[in-house]
Amino acid sequence: CLWALTLVLVEADEGVPRWIDTFAEEEVNIEDKTADTPWKLYIACLYFTSYTITSVGYGDIGPANVLERAASIVMIVVAGISWAVVLGQVCGIVANLDSDEQTFRSNMDELNSMMQDRVLPSDMRQRLRTFFLSNKTAQRRLRHHRLIERMSAGLQGEVVMLINERWISQFSLLKQIKMVAKGGTKNAAPFAAFIVQVALRMESAVHAQQEVFGRPQVLYILNRGLVG
Repeated sequence: CLWALTLVLVEADEGVPRWIDTFAEEEVNIEDKTADTPWKLYIACLYFTSYTITSVGYGDIGPANVLERAASIVMIVVAGISWAVVLGQVCGIVANLDSDEQTFRSNMDELNSMMQDRVLPSDMRQRLRTFFLSNKTAQRRLRHHRLIERMSAGLQGEVVMLINERWISQFSLLKQIKMVAKGGTKNAAPFAAFIVQVALRMESAVHAQQEVFGRPQVLYILNRGLVG
Protein backbone atom coordinates (compact mmCIF):
# COMPACT_ATOMS: atom_id res chain seq x y z
CA CYS A 1 0.00 0.00 0.00
CA LEU A 2 1.38 3.41 -0.98
CA TRP A 3 0.15 4.97 2.23
CA ALA A 4 2.04 2.44 4.37
CA LEU A 5 5.15 2.91 2.21
CA THR A 6 5.43 6.52 3.39
CA LEU A 7 6.27 5.21 6.89
CA VAL A 8 9.23 3.32 5.42
CA LEU A 9 10.51 6.27 3.41
CA VAL A 10 10.25 8.62 6.38
CA GLU A 11 11.47 6.88 9.52
CA ALA A 12 10.57 7.86 13.07
CA ASP A 13 14.15 8.84 14.08
CA GLU A 14 14.30 11.57 11.44
CA GLY A 15 12.19 13.87 13.60
CA VAL A 16 9.68 14.55 10.81
CA PRO A 17 5.98 14.32 11.75
CA ARG A 18 4.16 11.35 10.24
CA TRP A 19 0.50 10.42 9.89
CA ILE A 20 0.97 7.52 12.31
CA ASP A 21 1.72 10.01 15.09
CA THR A 22 -2.01 10.78 15.39
CA PHE A 23 -2.47 7.38 17.07
CA ALA A 24 0.08 8.11 19.82
CA GLU A 25 -2.30 10.05 22.07
CA GLU A 26 -5.15 7.61 21.47
CA GLU A 27 -3.05 4.54 22.32
CA VAL A 28 -1.31 5.76 25.50
CA ASN A 29 -2.76 2.95 27.60
CA ILE A 30 -2.73 0.32 24.83
CA GLU A 31 0.09 -2.20 24.72
CA ASP A 32 -0.06 -3.10 21.04
CA LYS A 33 0.53 0.17 19.19
CA THR A 34 -0.69 0.61 15.63
CA ALA A 35 2.81 1.49 14.44
CA ASP A 36 4.16 -1.81 15.80
CA THR A 37 1.24 -4.12 14.92
CA PRO A 38 1.03 -5.17 11.23
CA TRP A 39 -2.70 -5.95 11.16
CA LYS A 40 -3.59 -2.67 12.91
CA LEU A 41 -1.37 -0.76 10.51
CA TYR A 42 -3.01 -2.51 7.55
CA ILE A 43 -6.50 -1.61 8.79
CA ALA A 44 -5.47 2.02 9.31
CA CYS A 45 -4.06 2.23 5.79
CA LEU A 46 -7.12 0.53 4.32
CA TYR A 47 -9.36 2.89 6.27
CA PHE A 48 -7.58 5.97 4.89
CA THR A 49 -7.55 4.58 1.35
CA SER A 50 -11.25 3.69 1.48
CA TYR A 51 -12.50 7.10 2.49
CA THR A 52 -10.08 8.74 0.03
CA ILE A 53 -11.43 6.65 -2.87
CA THR A 54 -15.05 7.33 -1.93
CA SER A 55 -14.39 11.06 -1.33
CA VAL A 56 -15.76 10.84 2.22
CA GLY A 57 -12.75 12.40 3.90
CA TYR A 58 -13.31 12.12 7.66
CA GLY A 59 -10.02 13.91 8.34
CA ASP A 60 -8.93 11.92 11.41
CA ILE A 61 -5.97 10.55 9.40
CA GLY A 62 -4.12 12.86 7.07
CA PRO A 63 -0.68 13.68 5.62
CA ALA A 64 1.78 15.28 8.03
CA ASN A 65 4.83 15.90 5.80
CA VAL A 66 5.71 16.69 2.19
CA LEU A 67 6.18 13.07 1.13
CA GLU A 68 2.81 12.07 2.55
CA ARG A 69 1.14 15.02 0.82
CA ALA A 70 2.66 13.95 -2.49
CA ALA A 71 1.45 10.40 -1.93
CA SER A 72 -2.00 11.74 -1.06
CA ILE A 73 -2.15 13.72 -4.29
CA VAL A 74 -1.34 10.61 -6.32
CA MET A 75 -3.92 8.57 -4.43
CA ILE A 76 -6.62 11.22 -4.84
CA VAL A 77 -6.06 11.53 -8.60
CA VAL A 78 -5.93 7.77 -9.21
CA ALA A 79 -8.81 7.06 -6.81
CA GLY A 80 -10.99 9.80 -8.31
CA ILE A 81 -10.59 8.47 -11.84
CA SER A 82 -11.07 4.85 -10.74
CA TRP A 83 -14.15 5.67 -8.67
CA ALA A 84 -15.70 7.63 -11.53
CA VAL A 85 -15.14 4.72 -13.92
CA VAL A 86 -16.61 2.21 -11.45
CA LEU A 87 -19.68 4.35 -10.80
CA GLY A 88 -20.19 4.87 -14.52
CA GLN A 89 -19.99 1.15 -15.22
CA VAL A 90 -22.37 0.28 -12.38
CA CYS A 91 -24.89 2.93 -13.44
CA GLY A 92 -24.71 1.70 -17.02
CA ILE A 93 -25.31 -1.91 -15.97
CA VAL A 94 -28.23 -0.96 -13.73
CA ALA A 95 -29.78 1.23 -16.43
CA ASN A 96 -29.63 -1.61 -18.98
CA LEU A 97 -30.89 -4.39 -16.73
CA ASP A 98 -34.36 -4.16 -18.23
CA SER A 99 -34.26 -2.45 -21.62
CA ASP A 100 -37.92 -3.27 -22.25
CA GLU A 101 -38.98 -1.43 -19.11
CA GLN A 102 -36.83 1.59 -20.04
CA THR A 103 -38.41 1.73 -23.50
CA PHE A 104 -41.90 1.42 -22.04
CA ARG A 105 -41.32 4.23 -19.54
CA SER A 106 -39.93 6.46 -22.28
CA ASN A 107 -43.04 5.84 -24.40
CA MET A 108 -45.33 6.56 -21.45
CA ASP A 109 -43.50 9.83 -20.75
CA GLU A 110 -43.95 10.89 -24.37
CA LEU A 111 -47.61 9.88 -24.22
CA ASN A 112 -48.25 11.92 -21.07
CA SER A 113 -46.47 14.91 -22.60
CA MET A 114 -48.55 14.66 -25.78
CA MET A 115 -51.84 14.36 -23.88
CA GLN A 116 -50.96 17.37 -21.78
CA ASP A 117 -49.91 19.49 -24.77
CA ARG A 118 -53.02 18.53 -26.74
CA VAL A 119 -55.30 18.98 -23.71
CA LEU A 120 -57.04 15.65 -24.24
CA PRO A 121 -60.09 14.86 -22.06
CA SER A 122 -59.62 12.62 -19.04
CA ASP A 123 -61.59 9.68 -20.47
CA MET A 124 -59.42 9.65 -23.60
CA ARG A 125 -56.29 9.82 -21.47
CA GLN A 126 -57.44 6.80 -19.51
CA ARG A 127 -58.12 4.82 -22.68
CA LEU A 128 -54.71 5.69 -24.12
CA ARG A 129 -52.90 4.69 -20.95
CA THR A 130 -54.81 1.41 -20.81
CA PHE A 131 -53.96 0.68 -24.44
CA PHE A 132 -50.24 1.31 -23.98
CA LEU A 133 -50.17 -0.80 -20.84
CA SER A 134 -51.79 -3.66 -22.75
CA ASN A 135 -49.47 -3.09 -25.71
CA LYS A 136 -46.39 -3.55 -23.52
CA THR A 137 -46.40 -7.33 -23.90
CA ALA A 138 -47.12 -7.16 -27.62
CA GLN A 139 -44.10 -4.93 -28.21
CA ARG A 140 -41.89 -7.34 -26.28
CA ARG A 141 -43.17 -10.25 -28.35
CA LEU A 142 -42.42 -8.28 -31.51
CA ARG A 143 -38.79 -7.85 -30.44
CA HIS A 144 -38.62 -11.58 -29.69
CA HIS A 145 -39.92 -12.28 -33.19
CA ARG A 146 -37.14 -10.18 -34.70
CA LEU A 147 -34.57 -12.16 -32.75
CA ILE A 148 -36.02 -15.43 -34.03
CA GLU A 149 -35.77 -14.18 -37.62
CA ARG A 150 -32.00 -13.79 -37.17
CA MET A 151 -31.56 -17.45 -36.22
CA SER A 152 -30.72 -20.28 -38.57
CA ALA A 153 -33.54 -22.28 -40.12
CA GLY A 154 -32.97 -25.22 -37.80
CA LEU A 155 -32.94 -23.12 -34.65
CA GLN A 156 -35.98 -21.20 -35.84
CA GLY A 157 -37.93 -24.43 -36.13
CA GLU A 158 -36.99 -25.65 -32.66
CA VAL A 159 -37.63 -22.32 -30.92
CA VAL A 160 -40.90 -21.63 -32.74
CA MET A 161 -42.26 -25.09 -31.93
CA LEU A 162 -41.46 -24.64 -28.24
CA ILE A 163 -42.86 -21.12 -27.98
CA ASN A 164 -46.07 -21.76 -29.91
CA GLU A 165 -46.78 -25.33 -28.86
CA ARG A 166 -49.61 -24.24 -26.56
CA TRP A 167 -51.83 -22.59 -29.16
CA ILE A 168 -50.84 -25.01 -31.93
CA SER A 169 -52.12 -27.89 -29.79
CA GLN A 170 -55.49 -26.12 -29.40
CA PHE A 171 -56.03 -25.76 -33.16
CA SER A 172 -57.15 -29.14 -34.48
CA LEU A 173 -55.74 -28.86 -38.01
CA LEU A 174 -52.32 -27.66 -36.87
CA LYS A 175 -52.31 -30.24 -34.10
CA GLN A 176 -52.71 -33.04 -36.61
CA ILE A 177 -50.00 -31.57 -38.84
CA LYS A 178 -47.67 -31.31 -35.84
CA MET A 179 -48.26 -34.97 -34.98
CA VAL A 180 -47.32 -35.94 -38.53
CA ALA A 181 -44.24 -33.69 -38.34
CA LYS A 182 -43.11 -35.44 -35.15
CA GLY A 183 -43.80 -38.88 -36.57
CA GLY A 184 -40.29 -39.25 -37.94
CA THR A 185 -41.40 -40.43 -41.39
CA LYS A 186 -39.74 -39.42 -44.65
CA ASN A 187 -42.52 -36.91 -45.41
CA ALA A 188 -42.37 -35.27 -41.97
CA ALA A 189 -40.00 -32.46 -42.98
CA PRO A 190 -42.48 -30.50 -45.15
CA PHE A 191 -45.12 -30.66 -42.40
CA ALA A 192 -42.65 -29.38 -39.80
CA ALA A 193 -41.59 -26.56 -42.15
CA PHE A 194 -45.25 -25.65 -42.65
CA ILE A 195 -45.83 -25.34 -38.88
CA VAL A 196 -42.72 -23.19 -38.52
CA GLN A 197 -43.74 -20.86 -41.35
CA VAL A 198 -47.25 -20.47 -39.93
CA ALA A 199 -45.83 -19.58 -36.52
CA LEU A 200 -43.37 -17.10 -38.03
CA ARG A 201 -46.15 -15.38 -39.96
CA MET A 202 -48.21 -14.82 -36.81
CA GLU A 203 -48.42 -11.14 -35.85
CA SER A 204 -49.21 -9.67 -32.44
CA ALA A 205 -51.84 -6.95 -32.32
CA VAL A 206 -53.52 -5.02 -29.52
CA HIS A 207 -56.95 -3.42 -29.87
CA ALA A 208 -58.60 -0.89 -27.62
CA GLN A 209 -61.87 -1.58 -25.84
CA GLN A 210 -64.97 -1.41 -28.06
CA GLU A 211 -62.76 -1.29 -31.15
CA VAL A 212 -64.09 -3.02 -34.28
CA PHE A 213 -61.54 -5.24 -36.05
CA GLY A 214 -61.40 -8.38 -38.14
CA ARG A 215 -60.65 -9.41 -41.71
CA PRO A 216 -62.14 -12.34 -43.62
CA GLN A 217 -60.17 -15.58 -43.94
CA VAL A 218 -57.81 -14.58 -41.11
CA LEU A 219 -57.21 -16.74 -38.05
CA TYR A 220 -57.31 -14.75 -34.77
CA ILE A 221 -56.02 -16.22 -31.53
CA LEU A 222 -57.28 -14.32 -28.49
CA ASN A 223 -54.70 -14.05 -25.74
CA ARG A 224 -56.58 -11.74 -23.35
CA GLY A 225 -59.91 -9.98 -23.29
CA LEU A 226 -63.39 -10.55 -24.73
CA VAL A 227 -64.65 -10.41 -28.28
CA GLY A 228 -68.13 -10.60 -29.68
